[in-house]
Amino acid sequence: MTRGVLSHTTAAGSWAWVGLRLAPARSLHAHRGYADVPEDERRRQAGAAELAWLGGLCRPGEAVRFDLRYVSEPGRGLLRCVLLGQAAGATPQAAQALAGELRGRLAQLPPHVVGQEITEEGELPAELDPFGGAAGAGPEAVTVVELRKRLTALPLSRTDTDRSHAVLAHTIVGPGASWEPFWAALAGRPGRTVLSVALAAQQLARPELDELARYAQEYQRLAAPARTASTWQLARQADPAAHAAAGCLAQAVQRAVRPGYRMRLTLAGAEPQQAGSTLELANLLAGLLGGPADPAAVLPVAAAERAAALANLAAVNLEPLPQTYAQGLPPGHYGWVEQTLSAFGDLGEAAGVLRLPYQVLSHRPLFDDRFLAAGPPPAAPPRPPAAPPRPPGPAPARPQF
Repeated sequence: MTRGVLSHTTAAGSWAWVGLRLAPARSLHAHRGYADVPEDERRRQAGAAELAWLGGLCRPGEAVRFDLRYVSEPGRGLLRCVLLGQAAGATPQAAQALAGELRGRLAQLPPHVVGQEITEEGELPAELDPFGGAAGAGPEAVTVVELRKRLTALPLSRTDTDRSHAVLAHTIVGPGASWEPFWAALAGRPGRTVLSVALAAQQLARPELDELARYAQEYQRLAAPARTASTWQLARQADPAAHAAAGCLAQAVQRAVRPGYRMRLTLAGAEPQQAGSTLELANLLAGLLGGPADPAAVLPVAAAERAAALANLAAVNLEPLPQTYAQGLPPGHYGWVEQTLSAFGDLGEAAGVLRLPYQVLSHRPLFDDRFLAAGPPPAAPPRPPAAPPRPPGPAPARPQF
């Protein structure tokens, strides 16, 4: 493969992957002015910088996506953090060129984060497939959980509609709460565990915005009193469930007018002897994403969709998992609108799910930053390319490398 670029080509096109190692910037630890900033203000400044960084990366229409991963290192109590990118093109050259450009943009990190290109032979495939090479941690021993915006179905009292329930999509809170409790719990896992946060820039088209607006208008109609069209004209009461859904959808339409991101959050943990602990970790993260009173949805992946979920992880894909993502909504109520509401986030929501590493001087280190002392890796002699990850498309039984 081209140094630092993993590529794959089929009759459908070409794909290329790149990566960066990340860690908190050490120079900030020794900066007295930064150290004197209260912790809440420090997080606010870091969140604002990450929001600006994500805004610069948001280019709808480009065939790229990226994936921030936190990987536990059992026995060391530290996290490895990597940022992976995927680009697609009509030819291998086009895909590789776009991937190289994407890596350059990803590397323009906020000042509290430092990065280094992944160029060592075999490291990029290993980061894409974090469980394939781990002894005793094949896919059959891995618990896979998805986190998404929570969907809530409220029964409608009005009968002059073809829906029995109004569906609300709860929002993701922006950066603010400290992720250190989650990072510390993840770092202390006895088995390898990965949090993968994948984003793909998206701008909803006018027909899609019109469809969201049409749903909002329908809920607004049901939220207002009305009379039947019959001769006797009976009064219809305003529906409180429709009122709640109308307000939620109106806000969603306002957020969707501007470019944002499709989002996928996957938490996967090897736990052959501690089943359930990955779910506990997911619940901790859900409270940070939606707030303690309104947590995000924690969705164990349906058995029929495990292979697809692992393929998403292995190739930086965002292929939908309909059974898992439906969140138990009543039949006929998980359509395009609900799928979009639970997957799309504006820049603030994207910054709330993709949190770059930071380190507070007075707190214990949580991130493996040995690569900073080692410096850039030396040039390696050419070797036969590693088998590539599976590109977007139907998922295999397990990722192939």
